[in-house]
Parts: sequence; C-alpha cells; structure tokens
Amino acid sequence: MKPSDKETIQAWAQKQTHTMEIFLPWTSHPEQAGFDAFAGKLARLAPCIRVRPSDKKSDLPALCIADNILFSALPLEKELAPFLEALTCLTGPLPSLADDIGSMLNRLAHPCRLALFIALQCPHCPNMVRTLLPLAVHSKKIFLHIIDGSLFPETARKHKVLSAPCLILDQDYRWTGQTSQREILDMMVRPDPSQLGPDTLKNILEQGDARWICQQMIQAGHIFNGFAALLLHSTWSVRLGAMVVVETLAEKAPDLAAQLCPILIQAFHDQDVSVQGDILYALGEVGTSETTAWIQKILPGLAHPDLTDAAQDALAAIGNEN
Repeated sequence: MKPSDKETIQAWAQKQTHTMEIFLPWTSHPEQAGFDAFAGKLARLAPCIRVRPSDKKSDLPALCIADNILFSALPLEKELAPFLEALTCLTGPLPSLADDIGSMLNRLAHPCRLALFIALQCPHCPNMVRTLLPLAVHSKKIFLHIIDGSLFPETARKHKVLSAPCLILDQDYRWTGQTSQREILDMMVRPDPSQLGPDTLKNILEQGDARWICQQMIQAGHIFNGFAALLLHSTWSVRLGAMVVVETLAEKAPDLAAQLCPILIQAFHDQDVSVQGDILYALGEVGTSETTAWIQKILPGLAHPDLTDAAQDALAAIGNEN
C-alpha cells in the first residue's frame, strides 16, 4: 500500500459517521494472506471499518462488502476511490439513478451474476466499477464479483478473458471495454431463462424460488442445461434445493422430468458416492422402464451399501409410479 493510498483512506475515514463491516471468506488460495493483510491495514487506517470472518464459501479470496458485492481484488491506486465510494453508499444515502435505470432494475425477474475482470493499471476499469456498483447497491438481485485478472490469471484463463475491463453476465454474455448501465440492464431484464448458468440458478434456489425454475422449464418444454449441473453440485444443500424442483416436475410434468434420466445416467459413474446416491434418488422420482433396466444392470456392481439401498429404493419408487 503506497503512502498516497494510506492518506486517501485516512482522509475518507475522517468523514465517515457510521461503522461498516467487511467480511473475509476463508480460502486455501495462496493469495489469501494478501487479502487478510490488506483488510487488517484498512481497519487500522479507518477505525470505522470492522473486519469479520465469513463462513461463506468462496473459490477466490475476497473482500465482501455486501452479501451481493465481492472484491477479489486489492483496491489500490486507481481502484481505491471506487471501493471507498461503494462503502460510503452502503452506509449512507443510495446513489442516484436515472429514472429509466431504476425502472429496469425493478423489472429484474431473477438474480443475475456479473463478473467484472479488471487490472489495477487499467485506466478504464475504475469507470466500469463505478458503472456497476450502483446497480448492485440498489438491487440485491445483482450479484457483482469484481476480479483482478492479473492477480488471478488462472480464473481469467478459465473465463477466456483476454483484456480488461471484461464483464461477463451469467457466464454467457460478455462486454469488453466501457459499457453503459442501460445496455447491461437491457440484457438482464430480457434473457432467455433456458440460457441461465448454474450459478444464477443456484442463486434463485437459495432465494427460495424453486417454483420459478420449475415453471420456466415447464413453459420451455425442456430441462435447462444449467439446472442439470445443480443436481451434480458438490454442495449437498444445492443438490437438495434442486431436488425440490425435480419432485415438483415429477408431479406436474412427468414427461418433462423424464428428460433428466439420460443426463443423470451419463453422469453417474463420474461422481462421488454422495452425489451418486442423490442421482439414484432423483431417478426414482422421474424414472421410466428404461431407467429401471439401467439400475438393475448396475445394482450388482455397487460396492457401497448406501448406494445399494438407494438403488433399491429407486426401483421401488419407479415401480410404485408405474
């Protein structure tokens, strides 16, 4: 942290009248220590800031300044001012928005994930951060993750980010360079629900809106690719939420629910035992005679007793339905 950054933080802190909290998710990433050290310095320079540990899972180290705003970036130099502005907005008056922007925010039907890749030396990135932060401050349906691509090059490569700023909506649509709030929101309020990624659908489930996902798939007449991934998620609570959708589909649209069978069968042998057990449960809810034949085929080779029980339960459930 440069002396000029320290002076900026201290001058900002003197103007604050509210205490604010920053949460640090714990990760095993090598850069975690840098985020811990930065947060500690920030709290010492700005007594109005309290740094708390967070039990939320995160793939990358991050400064969580709100439930829906994460900085996987050390906001120094050009990025420091937008970061401090965001903290001020979270404890003071909300930033003003143009009337049409506010109207578009109100039309958001479901959560959206925005990943903004920045570089600390980029002259355009701070403006893009300033463009997006007011949207996330005003709407909890917007999950904004700001990522320093130079600090986390493996994540940038994974998302095929070649330059900054690069904004990715729901792991699908992207913008490079400066983009307006209006253009971004236009894509957010008029998406094709079938193209929503697993992370967005996961957010919808976590907000207790499994019914919306179910209704959208029934209306579309097919299983969303992103939804199938939730049934294979490594986190049990995510799979549990997805199972609620499966049970509803099995009741309201059994033919549609049966589309899950080949997807789950194909994925079965690549999963660990806990996920395999949940796959068998789901197949019991939505399975057909072809599913029965497949379960009977693999049953003798299931070494784990829990899987044997799950397979037998699935066969019984399919038999009862048919």
